[in-house]
Amino acid sequence: MNSRESILFDAKPTVYYSIYNNMRRIMQESVDRRSDAIYITFQPHIRMYAENSKPVKTPSYRILLGWQQLYKTKNNNFFAWAIESGHYSNGQSGCAFLPGEEDETMPCSDFHATITDDSNLSDLLNRANGNFSTNTTKLSFNFRFNNLNKFDKPYKVHSFTASWELYHNKFIGLLDFGGYSAFDANVYGRNRFGLGYEYVHAWKPNLRYAIEQKIEIIQGAHPFVEPLRSETTFTVYPFDRNIGIFASYVYGHDNYNYRFVDSGNQIAIGVSWDWFTPFQIKRAEKIREESNQ
Repeated sequence: MNSRESILFDAKPTVYYSIYNNMRRIMQESVDRRSDAIYITFQPHIRMYAENSKPVKTPSYRILLGWQQLYKTKNNNFFAWAIESGHYSNGQSGCAFLPGEEDETMPCSDFHATITDDSNLSDLLNRANGNFSTNTTKLSFNFRFNNLNKFDKPYKVHSFTASWELYHNKFIGLLDFGGYSAFDANVYGRNRFGLGYEYVHAWKPNLRYAIEQKIEIIQGAHPFVEPLRSETTFTVYPFDRNIGIFASYVYGHDNYNYRFVDSGNQIAIGVSWDWFTPFQIKRAEKIREESNQ
């Protein structure tokens, strides 16, 4: 993504802490009822570069409160929407574009005032401990077309997703902490729009694969920032289990906190853990009998 660094390791070990969730029970027992999930999610993003590991490069994490609703149609397709809101930062204290100075000090503010629309932000970025901090809210919509086998388990799935993420100042829209400065707002861009498509196919009893295409557009960022990010991923689950092997190609801006000022091409090969493997959507015979009565 930039000429100064080479990424050796990149991971996103997302964790969900459930507050309330009746989705699996409703999907298995009903025809077209709504189901809900309320949760807290911790989404760290970890990287290792081909260089000395000390000092540790800026981490990246999100802590979000989320609510999802899922509607199952009579044809066993899914429509879902979700809203997640919380904090996104890297926990650093340095000036974002002036190494050696603290954030929110006079030297930092004075230097940021000299940055123009023609400035190369990738060259200026403080990669050691530059501060990145914002509060964020994301609204997502998803529709899944499920083709079921004779055991009522999806074997072909077409999934379409659209999202809008807003960077804002107040935490969950209410509390005045953890937000961005006026300078940050002009660099970040407040809006991020996403589109995605995924095709999942259980090709054989013990072989499942997925093809996914995601696009993100940043609106309102600094002119140096590349607005587009495209991710194309192919994943194989060789034993129809949670663990898969993936290969991906990325074009456009980086997605690691303040490094979205970097852009380029990236190829990755690695391991993916998919917690939500296909399962029986409904107890088919029971529901069909009830529907015919």
